[in-house]
Amino acid sequence: MQIDAALHHQAAVDAHNSTWEILGKALDEISEGDAEEMTRRAYAAAYHWQRAEGSNPTNEARASWLLSRVWVVVGNGDLALQHANRCLAVCISAELTDFDLAYAHESLSIAHACLGNTKMANEHLQIASQVFIADSNDQQLFESDLNVEPWFDLKNEPQREIHS
Repeated sequence: MQIDAALHHQAAVDAHNSTWEILGKALDEISEGDAEEMTRRAYAAAYHWQRAEGSNPTNEARASWLLSRVWVVVGNGDLALQHANRCLAVCISAELTDFDLAYAHESLSIAHACLGNTKMANEHLQIASQVFIADSNDQQLFESDLNVEPWFDLKNEPQREIHS
């Protein structure tokens, strides 16, 4: 059975939003079952975005960001870094700037923090904080998200000063 591109679009939106039902929980409230479900939902979102009507590099970058975030929450820094690198690569190749570029560096920062690579985590955090985000609501969302755990030991580092 062939699913049309419009249905893939709706499935991508639904999978993405449902991933946040779990990602929005406090870290200590995410069970192993939740982690598995969250991971499946994030991969489903990426799968459907790839096939969705009107899909573009922004969708691909955001799907990679979501996968990176899920793997950070699960505590798998290697997979988080793999997806964060993919997010940045898509941003660069498609010349995505602003919101998406800031989040690409944020995902690299937190993936490196998950791996204990404090120097690289701080470098990407500084780059992320210096990306100009034109929309003030997007800027506020980004700044708010920089305070969402897990940041591992990076949050205790003196270099973690965000300048907007």
